[in-house]
Amino acid sequence: MRGTLKYVSVAIIALLAFSLYFFFEEYHSYYKGFSGEKKVRIEKGSSIEKIADLLKEEGVIRSSRTFLLFYSLFFKGRPLQAGLYSFGKPMRTIDVLRKLVNGEISKFRVSVPEGLTIEETAKLFSNYIPGKEFLKETKDSWLIEDLDPQAKDLEGYLFPDTYIFPEGIPASEVIKEMVSNFRKKFSISLRERADSMGWKIRDIVTLASLIEKETSKDDEKPIISSVFHNRFRMRMPLQCDPTVIYAMKKMGIWKGRLLRNYYKKVKSPYNTYLHRGLPPGPICSPGLNSIRAALYPASTDYLYFIAIGKSHIFSKTYSQHLEILESKR
Repeated sequence: MRGTLKYVSVAIIALLAFSLYFFFEEYHSYYKGFSGEKKVRIEKGSSIEKIADLLKEEGVIRSSRTFLLFYSLFFKGRPLQAGLYSFGKPMRTIDVLRKLVNGEISKFRVSVPEGLTIEETAKLFSNYIPGKEFLKETKDSWLIEDLDPQAKDLEGYLFPDTYIFPEGIPASEVIKEMVSNFRKKFSISLRERADSMGWKIRDIVTLASLIEKETSKDDEKPIISSVFHNRFRMRMPLQCDPTVIYAMKKMGIWKGRLLRNYYKKVKSPYNTYLHRGLPPGPICSPGLNSIRAALYPASTDYLYFIAIGKSHIFSKTYSQHLEILESKR
């Protein structure tokens, strides 16, 4: 009897020792059953068993049983978050679980500079969102209709900024976030300023887009704004080259160079050489400094400016402007 008990005790101890060895071996074991980077999508509502099988099938974990055991021991009751996950190196099962519990989904970063059109912005996102899908969503102007009832698309309202999104996000959510950012940046105080000037938000954004395309130098923006405001008051055409370029791009005839004869040749409402006042809408998405410049122009008598290198020279009369043009040649 004593011999039997001794045998059983030894067996139990051996089993426990083996179990502990197996546990610690599995706990500290790194595994990568694939080459390169693996992306795995966890669908919303998936059971823990289905997730375990998927991860094993994709080579992220060695054993679905170990995955389920560790979940029961360390994370029981905590949901695994849905989304697209990226795996690029060998991982312990416990770390895979922690990644899914914490929802560390794969994300991408895109920096959108000031002055891009809708089409140019779509190209920036093209590695993550099909261009056609992105452009389709920008045709829906309901996101901005309370601020701009005239908007036929979202040109001017995809606010330039650095964005971080989860991979696999639909274009509609990206567009919504960019427009939401515009609404935040175009604050109540800025809207009140536009109202006090008697300007619609659409007109301010349109003017800001012209300023944005004319200069990237923040210290010049209020001065360029003053030129446009002065021309408004004197009922002079704005004669803004970027509006002609924008018109040519929309017409599909832009070849990368703006010639003087295009000022009269390009028949478009966006051509501010042919038509007084603002073009029909924004020609790009302006940044906050350009929006502020449109709302708070410098106090000047300037009516003309010309680019010299990366800066501009401003003048009050056409004769002064011609002198500068001649000296430039």
